[in-house]
Amino acid sequence: MTVARTDWESLPPLAQRLCRDGEPRGLIWRFAWVSMVAALAPLLIAGVGALIFLDELKEAHQSGTEVWGLQVVAIGEEPRGWISIGKRPVGVVAIGTGAMGVVAVGTMAIGVVAIGTIGIGIVSVGSLAVGMVSWGAVTIGFVSGGAFSLGWFAFGACVAGWYAYGAYAVGAYAWGAAAWGLFRAETPAVMAPRRPVQKEALLFPNWRPPKPSADRPP
Repeated sequence: MTVARTDWESLPPLAQRLCRDGEPRGLIWRFAWVSMVAALAPLLIAGVGALIFLDELKEAHQSGTEVWGLQVVAIGEEPRGWISIGKRPVGVVAIGTGAMGVVAVGTMAIGVVAIGTIGIGIVSVGSLAVGMVSWGAVTIGFVSGGAFSLGWFAFGACVAGWYAYGAYAVGAYAWGAAAWGLFRAETPAVMAPRRPVQKEALLFPNWRPPKPSADRPP
């Protein structure tokens, strides 16, 4: 069902894909796989490496072995090392409260890959996730997915973005059981059996009047 929309041919490519039945689910699954692999692969590699070289890592920590001026393993308060564990750790792999690293895991994590209660990074996962690609409960990012999401492309339950796809969606282009869009507002066909349509409306209906579509009747 569509009650407010612009001409089909004038929509951007991503908006056209989101209008097609089945396409949004495929896009979201691909995003989920990419983000999960990007986040979990470094952890898996680090975990397997730690198990294989556990004795060597213990010895390096006890002896304070350094490589290029950094300890191989640093543990404690404000540790600095290739692998840092503790409070406010900094390292290639940083684990702990206030962790900063290429891969950061902790209560507050900042890194290229950040996983934590609060994660800030290029790829971030957490209760609050901020990054280029973010996944979690509350997310902010270029592409973000979660219960509450804000981003260029945002999807989840309550979402806002340039492209917004969720149960409740607000954006330039919005799809949802309740959708408010600047250029387009639509309830996806896949949502119809599960959620009753609540509202579809343009945010400013008189600003750009909807046009009938040649291949999709209004």
